[in-house]
Amino acid sequence: MIRPLQRGTLRRRLATHLHDAILRAELSPGERIVEGKLARQLGVAQSSLREALQELEHQGLVTRRDNLGTFVIKPSASDVEDIYVVRRQLEPLAARLARERMTQDQLAQMVDLVEKMETAGARQDFVELLKTDLQFHRLIWHLSGNKSIDRALNAVCPPLFASYLMKAKAGRPYNQARDLEEHRALTDVFAHGGPEEVEKTFQVIIETFRVQDVENLQVMDEGGLFPKSPQKNTRKR
Repeated sequence: MIRPLQRGTLRRRLATHLHDAILRAELSPGERIVEGKLARQLGVAQSSLREALQELEHQGLVTRRDNLGTFVIKPSASDVEDIYVVRRQLEPLAARLARERMTQDQLAQMVDLVEKMETAGARQDFVELLKTDLQFHRLIWHLSGNKSIDRALNAVCPPLFASYLMKAKAGRPYNQARDLEEHRALTDVFAHGGPEEVEKTFQVIIETFRVQDVENLQVMDEGGLFPKSPQKNTRKR
């Protein structure tokens, strides 16, 4: 059950609260969100909840279906493949551009984020770990200096990070040690490699991510670990 929103929380934090609820699977993959019920549970106005859900829809974490309502995403292997078509093309390029512009202070930011990932993992706070993981990648997208690449990756990639915790909740363990090793490899190539080497390293690691994510989601889907998507009612009302 999703936890109530704390008193005094500003309305703009509602989307973050719901984002975390999705990561924790308090809102389950494929679950229909009943706005009136959830607003009462959170102690907020339904209009505020609707605005937050619109923001989550822009992030790809919920989807609105005509005549059915709003649902938490239930990523399939096909969905992930579609996302990686974009990610494989744009993130290595973003990394190359970021390396050309990066300062020592910005590199230190990247290293600090990886250390925060390790700290969160040590205390088994996988939600914080994955949020920091997304921050790490968003920093690279931003440092590319290319606003179009930054916007595109921010539009398509967040569901991937949500799916990592969803698969852990469904019995497919999140490999923290491997993930930290790969992120340290990325910071190392930023520190010691040139733009071309950075781009090639990202191409290799992102392909590794793609294969792992698709295989895990295929197993989860075939094993019935995700609830079935609701069928659209085509009868006239």
